[in-house]
Amino acid sequence: MKTATRQKQAKKCVCALLAGGMLVSGLSFPNLVQASTLEEPVTTENQQVQVGLTDMEMGLADKYVSYNSEVNQFQLDRSIEFAMDANQVKVVENYINETNKQLQLSESNMKDEVYAISPSGEADRVNPSPKMMLKKAGVTRVDYHWNYCRIKISAGALKIAMGSGIAIAGIYAPARIVQAACAVAGIGVSTVNIKHGIWFDYNYFAAIFLGKAGKQ
Repeated sequence: MKTATRQKQAKKCVCALLAGGMLVSGLSFPNLVQASTLEEPVTTENQQVQVGLTDMEMGLADKYVSYNSEVNQFQLDRSIEFAMDANQVKVVENYINETNKQLQLSESNMKDEVYAISPSGEADRVNPSPKMMLKKAGVTRVDYHWNYCRIKISAGALKIAMGSGIAIAGIYAPARIVQAACAVAGIGVSTVNIKHGIWFDYNYFAAIFLGKAGKQ
């Protein structure tokens, strides 16, 4: 009887977290992602299922999100409150707040190449430029959108990432995620001579590969 009660309490806690749109801090992402992904198969489900927003609601929120390159922060137009209910707005705010924390940490990152991508598609460099790689081999960098990121891995770094995952700009994508992205991009895990880098979209809040990937 006690076990059943504890299970019910645990389920209530999980539901409360999802309903509230609570997200872990940017500094905790790498360890949490690594731990959860190693125990479970790669998930390519829709990210909105995990955070309580549908595709349509994400698209609607895009209209109210902008990027301010002067302060390196995503910003939310408060008029969104007339278009979405309070719980939905809270989820959007959590996304933006956590992404802005990542951007703030990236400002002093001299190693990794980091960009912020506005909903309109404009790209702004967040941090000082590291040494660039040859374009034909691709680049290794992170493009932050307000609600997910696009990770790019050069051909030279891809083989290692396939085996051990990749940690870049405060984000960790485990090997299974990289392998799943390679499969979508048409690059075999057993490929010996990798000539192209890849890119893939990753919801680092929930450790989900979003199913979109391609060659650089």
